[in-house]
Amino acid sequence: MAARKPKTSKRAGTGTRAGAGRAAPAPKKRGTRTSAPPRKQAQAPAAGKRASRAEPAQARHPLMKTLYAEHRHIASVMQLLAEQLAAIEAGEPADSHVIYETMDYMVTWPDRYHHPREDLIYSRAAELDAGLADSVDTLQRDHDNTAAAGREVLEDIEGWRDGDVSAASLVKKGRAYIDHMYSHMNSEEELVFPQIESTLGAQDWRELAEDDHLRPVGDPVFGYRVQREYRNLARKLRRNIRRGVERGTLVEWLSVEALMESLDVLAMARESIRGSASDHLQAAWEDGVEMFRESALTAPWRCAGNNVRLGKRLLQELVEISRDALDDLSRVNRERKARIDLMDS
Repeated sequence: MAARKPKTSKRAGTGTRAGAGRAAPAPKKRGTRTSAPPRKQAQAPAAGKRASRAEPAQARHPLMKTLYAEHRHIASVMQLLAEQLAAIEAGEPADSHVIYETMDYMVTWPDRYHHPREDLIYSRAAELDAGLADSVDTLQRDHDNTAAAGREVLEDIEGWRDGDVSAASLVKKGRAYIDHMYSHMNSEEELVFPQIESTLGAQDWRELAEDDHLRPVGDPVFGYRVQREYRNLARKLRRNIRRGVERGTLVEWLSVEALMESLDVLAMARESIRGSASDHLQAAWEDGVEMFRESALTAPWRCAGNNVRLGKRLLQELVEISRDALDDLSRVNRERKARIDLMDS
């Protein structure tokens, strides 16, 4: 790595473009929301989307760990918004409190603190590796575009609550925002984050850690204390976590129950095979004894023919037992899936 110029510890960051080193303002105490208060609350069905990638087990600087953790938080918020949009599209009750707080959080937290902090780290990496400049510039510009898109979605939510924006329009714009957020975070984690970690050295991280704009700031939803204006969002997120744990436990129990029933099916099939084989051997023995009593001269040939006949019959019974066992195993698995689907409905 080329020798680098010493950096001052408290700087706003040098970017690859104007505004790239923008400083994240200090968090303000939030009071009552200036927009119209939310109205009804209701429930929404579950919806899913790919969450942010899990970080590798290798050693990672705390600043990078924070970025990964914030991506996971944003992904959970996006999943919740997707669930609410799905409810709106299906004509089912949607929680207007949660919908508003979701986008208010995105505009207030990631766009004002998370993305500017990423820009500072990106700028330092781009100073050291010219090959990163284009990717970093693209992502930094995308941060600005994402912030603008988030404000538009928030305005549409307010208009939807007031009856000025249609549900279809809100769903379309909201889903476009969600898809873009996932795509943006995946690009960062798959392409940029690894390059940053391989480019920045210990001294770079020490200087970045001393930057005032990279000091920890309390998250209003995922932090130690939830801010009052996000209480519905935080409550819904925690309920989803509990549901995920409960669902995982129930799915595990259903799987264990299906496994036990499958073992019963196999055990019964084994006993049927043993019983059938024993019956055929007993029949072959008794028939052979009877044949030798009737004529010792012809008995060997008659026994051989009888054994072939009994063997074919045994083989047919084994095939039938195996077919029945496979059918039973398939039925057990279908019942397990149906119960899981019923639980998710």
